[in-house]
Amino acid sequence: MNKRDRKLGMDRDITRRDFLNGASLAVTAPLLSSPVAAALEDSANSTAQMARGYYPPARDGLRGSHPGSFELAHLMRDGKRWDDPSDSEDTGEMYDLVVVGGGISGLAAAYFYQKEAGPDARILIVDNHDDFGGHAKRNEFEYNGRTLVDLGGTEYIENPDEYPSHARALIADLGIDADQSDQVYDFDLYPSLNLRGGVFFDAETFGEDKLVAGRAGMVPGDKQTAYITLPAELENGTGDTDAIREFLNRTPLSDRARQEIFELFCGDTDYLAGYSIEQKIIKLRSISYIDFLTDIVGASRETVDFFLMWRASYMGNGTDLTPAFSAMRYGLPGAASLGLTETLRSSGYQPHSYKEDLHFPDGNASVARALVRRLIPGVAPGNSMHDIISAKFDYSKLDQDASPVKIRLNSTAVHVTHVDESTVEVTYVEGESALRVRARNCVLACYHAIMPHICPELPEQQKDALAKTIRMPLVSINVLIDNWKAFEKLGIFSAYCPGSYYCDMRLTYPLQFRDYQSPRTTDEPMTVHLYRIPLPGGDVHAAERFRLGRHELLATSFETFERNIRDQMGRMLAEGGFDSARDIKAITVNRWPHGYAVGYDWQSGQMNYWSEDWSDDQRLWLKGRQRFGRIAIANSDAQASAMTESAIEQAHRATQEILNES
Repeated sequence: MNKRDRKLGMDRDITRRDFLNGASLAVTAPLLSSPVAAALEDSANSTAQMARGYYPPARDGLRGSHPGSFELAHLMRDGKRWDDPSDSEDTGEMYDLVVVGGGISGLAAAYFYQKEAGPDARILIVDNHDDFGGHAKRNEFEYNGRTLVDLGGTEYIENPDEYPSHARALIADLGIDADQSDQVYDFDLYPSLNLRGGVFFDAETFGEDKLVAGRAGMVPGDKQTAYITLPAELENGTGDTDAIREFLNRTPLSDRARQEIFELFCGDTDYLAGYSIEQKIIKLRSISYIDFLTDIVGASRETVDFFLMWRASYMGNGTDLTPAFSAMRYGLPGAASLGLTETLRSSGYQPHSYKEDLHFPDGNASVARALVRRLIPGVAPGNSMHDIISAKFDYSKLDQDASPVKIRLNSTAVHVTHVDESTVEVTYVEGESALRVRARNCVLACYHAIMPHICPELPEQQKDALAKTIRMPLVSINVLIDNWKAFEKLGIFSAYCPGSYYCDMRLTYPLQFRDYQSPRTTDEPMTVHLYRIPLPGGDVHAAERFRLGRHELLATSFETFERNIRDQMGRMLAEGGFDSARDIKAITVNRWPHGYAVGYDWQSGQMNYWSEDWSDDQRLWLKGRQRFGRIAIANSDAQASAMTESAIEQAHRATQEILNES
């Protein structure tokens, strides 16, 4: 190990595991090729969930799409099939419903089905991961006798007042009261410590390492400034020209870049003069935000670099792939001088201060946990949104003979087919065995692009639509640190890092539930959340960029993630006295090769976050989600929307389709 790595703390006693994710999984040659078998040797199998102490949220290292969760799917993608009954064993089990996928959509499908079919309905949920929840992933850390919780994927219940009816009814029935969002989010904490958002400029991109904190003096209780993570003066164009100018003057940006950025926020230049409002919207929908900067504004490389990853963790990609109109709807500057502010507001413009969102410490993993607790009451105590966070889940109760609902983890569905008009057979692989169960109904609530391989009897046109589903890759990381005094000294709780390996870094959300409270004093241990969006550049369409990003992500070792974490945090927080070797205690990397669902038009190569104005031919997911016999299709892919409410609504639609045909 070289001197630099030792200084970063790479020699410290911290879990570094690419293939060490729990109990051993024996995968034998009849099922898998030897390279894949070798890769899976140390992954967990479904019987492990019955073992004492099995508790995936407490695992660190590589999580999310962890080793052992995706290799079988890749084999199916490459042609491996389990359509010969002699290759599997019939368990003799018969269910009313089998759900493939234990994410929020799959769990919600089981919930809706049980609600109509009755509490005795026999339901089996199979999932390829070692934990339920899908992208709603929970990360736990035990340190100095204290449990700290953070999210590994889906962040929060966004704008619950606007939730569609079935999603709103579901969360209310689970005891989740969205009206308590103000009560559980401590808007006073970070402002009372004079912490705010900032920007970290790295030397490689901007010439020097420099952390520039945003405007000081936030008023405790001011929701607008307590919630946002970017510098307050740059969020949504505050109109405070002096504050924006002062912030830019403290940056290492050149005079030209400062003036260009200032003009975008505060200027009155109509970059599309001569265009009508309708023509401007059409133009901005047809180009990326970076194209807007380079081709229309004529911005410098520095300015482009500054905005490239702006809000990337929320949008799921850089602004070189985000349509300019969508980017401006999310608050990137330029709309005011174009005369589009009111148009954007009336068409779904979303300010960055989502004051009404409901946050849990583990994100929407609490929603998944509440669903599991409802479906299998013996798995955990409690009945409210306040006790779900610290509720102790007994994973051995997930798959009990006496329970009408079962969740079978580490079980990858590999073949789904109709036996006859009223029966579906589902084959899944767990450990060294391929097993078959039967059901009267099936809901596929997994990634849509794998469905043609799982269910080859689907119509060809439907399989083609499903195969063209795309998702944006991302990495969501939690770092446990001994204390957060460096953040206090530097006056920040978050930083946008436009040129760095990780584009965003922030302290955990300041939350206070009856049975869980996030750290309040800077000498307490704390979790720091980071995001990376792995999207290699190049003049290729978005789907290809996502494919390249997935390949990069799956080829990146935990050691590489860790080294970059230690390097970036050490450089950013150096003037606050932070020492990566001393202060970092644990790291959990949640990698999501198939992350955010998004609408994508294969004809034009354009993606869109709001596709309500697209034709049905462009919205391929409408063709992909059609019911086929006793098989219905759910998941957020079915709405091309990476939102919890979309996953829930699609679960309701899918269950209604099969229930109405029963």
